[in-house]
Amino acid sequence: MRRPIANLCVCLMLVGSAMNAAAAPVGLMGTIVRWQYPKASINHAKGSDAATIDAEGNRTVPSTVFEANMTTEASVAQVIQYYRELLTRNPKNDEKVGIQPEKGRSVLFRDESKGRPFELHVILVNSETTSTTLIVSRGADEEQTQITWKQYSRYPIASNTKTPAAPAEASNADGK
Repeated sequence: MRRPIANLCVCLMLVGSAMNAAAAPVGLMGTIVRWQYPKASINHAKGSDAATIDAEGNRTVPSTVFEANMTTEASVAQVIQYYRELLTRNPKNDEKVGIQPEKGRSVLFRDESKGRPFELHVILVNSETTSTTLIVSRGADEEQTQITWKQYSRYPIASNTKTPAAPAEASNADGK
């Protein structure tokens, strides 16, 4: 009897965790994997406060900047084709990259290779709240394609929402 109850408890905990994860904002690695070229190695990743400021130096909106460097044995042409397909508007792709289907966006593919001893492509994706840059490059003597990904995101400030009290404040309010 204990085993079925234990299994039920584990299942309920997993469902609860999945529901909480779906409601939580996506973090650094969760964002990177949306944009990761299949089977590419992530060699470097970091996230930081983007410190969005106005002309006077005052903070304007909460914002972050995430970045990663990936490598793959795939050719530059294969990588560019993958991102062309990924960035084609449809519900599956919009969900994968985290752009709401009803929101507009722009996508620019630019080949900067002409006259250079290496391949260099830049992909820019801009939406209402994010700006994503992918730089895909490979030298003639290199065995791997480099993918540099960077994403700036700004977050809306909801004026009608109440900031939750810190745990100590909540305890005092309850008289504990």
